[in-house]
Order: sequence, then C-alpha cells, then structure tokens
Amino acid sequence: MSRDDTPESGYNMDVDSNADPHAPGIGVDATARTWRRLGRELTNARSISGLVGTVERYGWIPPLLGLLLSGVARGIFEHLSEPFAMSQGYVFSGWQLALGINLFYGFFFVAFSWFLYFGVIGAFAGYFSEETKMETTVFKVGGYLMVLFVPLVAVGSALALTIPAPEPVVAGAAPATAVARTHEVVADTHQMRIVGTMMASGWILVGFLMLPIVSELYDVDNRASVLSVLPATLVAVTATQLL
Repeated sequence: MSRDDTPESGYNMDVDSNADPHAPGIGVDATARTWRRLGRELTNARSISGLVGTVERYGWIPPLLGLLLSGVARGIFEHLSEPFAMSQGYVFSGWQLALGINLFYGFFFVAFSWFLYFGVIGAFAGYFSEETKMETTVFKVGGYLMVLFVPLVAVGSALALTIPAPEPVVAGAAPATAVARTHEVVADTHQMRIVGTMMASGWILVGFLMLPIVSELYDVDNRASVLSVLPATLVAVTATQLL
C-alpha cells in the first residue's frame, strides 16, 4: 500500500500522528460515530439520505432517550396543570405519589402518541410504496422529532403556574360532576388555550419535517408522501384541540 492510499478502516497515522493505536475505536469501521458528534451530524447533514443514515447508525438509544425526555416534560406539565395540585400549591400530603403518577402518565401519553402517529404514517407510506411495506426507521426519526415538544411543554408548564387556583376538589370524595367542572375551568383558561395552540403547531411542524423523510425511506413521490403524513397530522392536531 502506498502512502497515498487511505484505509477504509483501522488506524491511520496520516489522520492523527499522535493517536494511540490501542485507543478505543481504533480498528473499527471508519464510519463509526461518537455520541458527542450526534447533534452535529444531524444538523449538518447535507441531504435527507445522510440524515437518515445518521439516524440508522446510532440505533434506538437516542430516540428512546428523546421519548423519555418528552415524557418527563409532559408528566411535569400534567402535574402543574392538575386542578387539585394547583389548589394546594403543589405541596400536599402524597404529592410525591401524585407526581410519580403524572410522570408515568406523561410517558405513556408520549409513547402512545409516538407509536400511533408514526405508525399510521408508516402504514400509509407502505401502502403507496412498491418496495417497502414498513420501515422501522420511521419510528427512530419519530423519537428524535418528539424532542421538539419539550420546549413547548416547558412553556406550557410555565403558563400553568400563572393560572389562578380553582376550588379544591378531591376526586372520589366529591361528585364526579364537580371534579369535571374544575378541569373544565382550567381547560378554558387563556393559558391552556395557548398551550393547545402551541402543541397543534408542534404537530404541524413535525408533519412538514416528515414529508422528505417519508419520501426517502419509502421511495415514494411527493404526492404519496403528503397523503401518508396528512391524515395522521390532522388527527393529531384535532385531538390536541379537543383534549
């Protein structure tokens, strides 16, 4: 091998003359990526195929962490917007248990939304595609995109703190109509309407970002990509406004 030849993998002294030949990562495929470069590779991808390739190389851990982060943010928002917790100033007997339940609910809500939204998109795209029926990478991409909701939910949590506390009503001890009325009072506030609008806007943004991803993963044209993404996005936006 001449000096001008560049090995496809392994130790290359021309790249780093001070590198340790026994260091971790030496001798592995040159396309391997480090975790610290993940964000840079995603934002600096020159094409959709390059972006998808990066997502595929890093596997399931980053999208699952994205879902976990989004679920925690959602759980905190649910706790801060709970009428009884608001009426008690968020510190009451058993608040730790209430927070834990809300965190569990937040993660379940995010996981269910992720699976349903991106699963429906994948099902429609697979129907229109002549080559691919279901591509699991669509779920990996979805895990990354769910992180976009974290700042929106954080703003929503801040807005929830500005809502005047309703009358304290204990579920199970008070009539169900009274409990439902307190939730309606909170839901009808200007702050919660702003939160609903932000969340709907988040789903619209995710839908637009998914259009080229679907075209790349399923090898379909723009029309098929729109028909794959639009139904799930409309349902998500409508559900956000109703809930």
